[in-house]
Amino acid sequence: MLKNILNIPVLGPIVRSTWTWRLVRLIMLALLLVMIAFGWHQHAIPGVKVRDPLMYSNFTTFNLWVLWMMGMVVVAMVFGRSWCTVCPVGWINGVLSRFGLRREMPSWLNNFVPVTLVLVFLQLLVYFFSIHRYPDYTAIFLTWMLILALVAGLVFRQRSFCLLLCPAGAVFSLYARLAPWQLRVSDKSVCAGCSAKPCISMEPAWRQAALGGMRLSWRTQPEGCPVGLVPAEINDSSACTLCLNCVQTCCNDNVSLGVRGWPGDLNKQGLRFGETLFFLVLLGLLTANFAKVYVDLREAVFWAPETLAVSLGWEAAGFYPLAVIWVGLIFPLLLLLPGVLVYLVGQIKVSTLEGEPANGASVVPTAAILPGLISFLGRLALPLLPMILSAHFALAIVKLNAKFGYLLLALQDPSGVKSYLAINVMQTLAPPGVLVSLDVLKWVIVAILLTGFVLSVLAARAVAKSGFTGQRGMDLPFMLAALVSLVILSGFYGSTVVEWLFVR
Repeated sequence: MLKNILNIPVLGPIVRSTWTWRLVRLIMLALLLVMIAFGWHQHAIPGVKVRDPLMYSNFTTFNLWVLWMMGMVVVAMVFGRSWCTVCPVGWINGVLSRFGLRREMPSWLNNFVPVTLVLVFLQLLVYFFSIHRYPDYTAIFLTWMLILALVAGLVFRQRSFCLLLCPAGAVFSLYARLAPWQLRVSDKSVCAGCSAKPCISMEPAWRQAALGGMRLSWRTQPEGCPVGLVPAEINDSSACTLCLNCVQTCCNDNVSLGVRGWPGDLNKQGLRFGETLFFLVLLGLLTANFAKVYVDLREAVFWAPETLAVSLGWEAAGFYPLAVIWVGLIFPLLLLLPGVLVYLVGQIKVSTLEGEPANGASVVPTAAILPGLISFLGRLALPLLPMILSAHFALAIVKLNAKFGYLLLALQDPSGVKSYLAINVMQTLAPPGVLVSLDVLKWVIVAILLTGFVLSVLAARAVAKSGFTGQRGMDLPFMLAALVSLVILSGFYGSTVVEWLFVR
């Protein structure tokens, strides 16, 4: 039954209804506006010397940086890009795109490079302004998100904001490859024989409302797929935003929504160039963030940019850009370098020549090597995704366990001022405690990371076998490269957990 929840009585009609999702998106939009309102002009508390007293007690900062940021990792792990179904920003962008200039997005923008640059820019905002610590900065950030979604919708067709400016959607697209949730057509032959194709039609249509003898007609612009997909051609879940437009417009009831088996989309072709670039930046930022609780390891990670900044006399202002470049690109490449070297060694083929080679050793130009390297990294990323998701999930669980207790305080006092004063100044209110004790939590984290490691090994085996026609039955150099990379990442995460939760 879970193969297609659209066939479940009661639940199926609710999921199919356009009004269900319009109502949910309106609620999410109202919540977003409330968050902006409660964060506006709330920066600090007069007379309190603490730099960021409202970081967890304020409704805005708590909901975005704790509840949403961490909670969405849990949701993405199971349901992939399901947040995109109810995202109010993407919805507003999509609605306006039906009435704006409807320009086609340039091909040079239609990749992951712009959204990767946005992720890097957001990290700089965190480094320079600590926008995650202050409600007013968070409110300004959310306001700019809405403005950019409005502008992009008025210029481009489809959901251009989601493709160009939403790092969250890009993260979800990676995790959707292994989430046990997918949207597919039930029978491709039915789609091939359908002449109407309302799921992808962008032709304006006339609609009419009647009451007795009165008639009201109006012209509508169908939204179609907001990211330009053809349902019958969907082979993986990375691009589908689960907007459900095709479910609601299919005239043959030929779209299914439900669970799938392992390994999901991990045995498909590797990531494209833009996706690989985003993956590297995500890997670097996540791994560096994971290490921040292990002081010695964190100092080792940031030693190179700190040393360079000091030698150049740039101090803090110069360290942050260097740290982003290091953590977002060079550091993840160094993490994967041993695996790449193992793969290259495995590709060496030694043969016996009958005579001396005519031209001696040949040199392959760098321009010919780089595309092959990027292609390999895009393929290597697939089996690493479960390990990376498990590390991300572990961070989310720790954060939610420590700070979820502030939810009730944020609802009772959205400004966060009274709650902070009651806890830290007047001490008339006890600070919220953890949900689960550390003795239990540390074993939960170990179990999560071990599960991620095992799933990554299974994914590496599936990718190594996918499309391989050799006698061994799998691409053995790739398998060894994936295992080396997994050992490095798991050792990095594991040592941090031991120092963080067992030793300290």
